[in-house]
Amino acid sequence: MKFMKACLYLFTLVSFLSLAPVVKGEGNSEFKTVVTDFTKAKKFLRRMYRKIGVEFYCGCSFVPHESENGRFRIQTDSCGLESRTGSERSYLVEWEHIVPAHSFGKNRACWTSDSCESNGHKLKGRKCCQATDPVFREIEADLHNLVPAPGEINNDRGNFHFGLIPNEPRTYGACDFEVDFKAQIAEPRESIRGDIARIYLYMEKQWGIEIPAEIKKLYLLWNENDPPDTFEIRRNEWIGRIQGRKNPFIP
Repeated sequence: MKFMKACLYLFTLVSFLSLAPVVKGEGNSEFKTVVTDFTKAKKFLRRMYRKIGVEFYCGCSFVPHESENGRFRIQTDSCGLESRTGSERSYLVEWEHIVPAHSFGKNRACWTSDSCESNGHKLKGRKCCQATDPVFREIEADLHNLVPAPGEINNDRGNFHFGLIPNEPRTYGACDFEVDFKAQIAEPRESIRGDIARIYLYMEKQWGIEIPAEIKKLYLLWNENDPPDTFEIRRNEWIGRIQGRKNPFIP
């Protein structure tokens, strides 16, 4: 079954690579990414994952929502996902920033401004940055940093770093994902820890988003222990075609 899924991922991503727009590399002064904001990023991601249909944190299959255009619904029988709160959001796919927007926005002038205004509306924090800061918009739209995730888990994880949680309390059914709200840590399943590490390392290198020393030590270990699989490599190639740059931590 695992082999068949890997083959499906490979076939689908190869198809997308053939359809992706050809863009010039970032070293060329003429390069301009076609993904300039989060809204456009989500359009590319929906296109990519429409046929693959497997979210990142739990490995759940998902399908297009029966009544909400552009949204996906998780098939809980594919992974044993259960809601912690009973919220309908638990079973809807959202686009999760592995490195949270707060991490790359909190120190920007737009995020801390008390006098931000756009189109006659006063804005604060992330909304101000989205409206007034093109660099923030590009970082927020970086496809390397975005994955599909269950909405409730996306919300519960919030701005927490990833790490290890003793005793691993399970609150999402069979999904191997834990959140310690008091310690502000989220623990992912082993098979995606390297993926997470490489995304953090990329965001640090590309955008200067510093990883605290102790956490970086753990992520470097995850990078070593969980090398890229075929899906991660092909996804990197696809995003490279779209954005003009790959994640250099993925061979």
